[in-house]
Amino acid sequence: MAELGFIGLGTMGRRMAMHLVRAGHRVTVWNRTAGAEGDLLAAGAQTAASPAAVAAAADVVFTCVSNGEVVDALLTGPDGALRQARPGTIFVDHSTIGVADVRRIWEKLHAHGCGFLDAPVSGGPWGAEAGTLAIMVGGDQPDYDRVLPHLNLMGKNIRYLGPTGAGAVAKLCNQLLVAAHTAAMAEAWVMATRAGVDPADLFALVSTATGNSAQIQRNLPKFVFSGNFDPAFSLDFLHKDVALATALARDLQVPVPVTAVTEQLLTQARSMGLGKQDYTAMIRPLEQATGVEVRSEKVKA
Repeated sequence: MAELGFIGLGTMGRRMAMHLVRAGHRVTVWNRTAGAEGDLLAAGAQTAASPAAVAAAADVVFTCVSNGEVVDALLTGPDGALRQARPGTIFVDHSTIGVADVRRIWEKLHAHGCGFLDAPVSGGPWGAEAGTLAIMVGGDQPDYDRVLPHLNLMGKNIRYLGPTGAGAVAKLCNQLLVAAHTAAMAEAWVMATRAGVDPADLFALVSTATGNSAQIQRNLPKFVFSGNFDPAFSLDFLHKDVALATALARDLQVPVPVTAVTEQLLTQARSMGLGKQDYTAMIRPLEQATGVEVRSEKVKA
């Protein structure tokens, strides 16, 4: 039985932590907002009073929070996990953060004799619930080898990609594709609907054609056709991720014109008050501009 910690019990984190608990490990949890740990405690997890107390009870500590600033504060801040972490502790961050953040956090942890893996995830709440997440990992190979059995409890497509920062790079590449595919989907379905083509018929066609994508399959049945944009992953979060991708591209001197335009579309949607909705709400400014709504009762999520 391993001694594990999990910090950050939001939409993704609490589902991921549950797999560790159900596997029989001793899991100590902490969340910034009280109450999120209820199901985990009922399943056998322990709660801690602070991130530092989590590290005191664990040999491997997982984090899953909103951004790099929060990760840094929870791990290396005044009451951060590092205050009570023993040398040899491995920290595994599942958040989507910038490469510069990853390297800065690694330096602080490494100086204390601790390991750090940047291991962002993809697959949404459904993948977290099912334990089928894609997990992309950067860091030292021995740390990855030690943690892999635990990652296997939470994901099915786990890739070691190389040194510190490699996981973060892969996740930002994934996120720019998510955003660009969603923007293209919005344009295609609004155009078709305005032209009089049934959006459900186009969905059935494209689902077996070369234009199909995971975003079409996720976004249209679950969100657009029903007009229900309650967030599984918010537009604000995707905007943050795409902004990190464009910043990385600038640092690397890689032109990313499609990503830059997509970031502008996300910014426009946020300016219309859509940031807390699911990122599929990227379609709504285009719907408003054209006077059509892409809705259908033919296709159910």
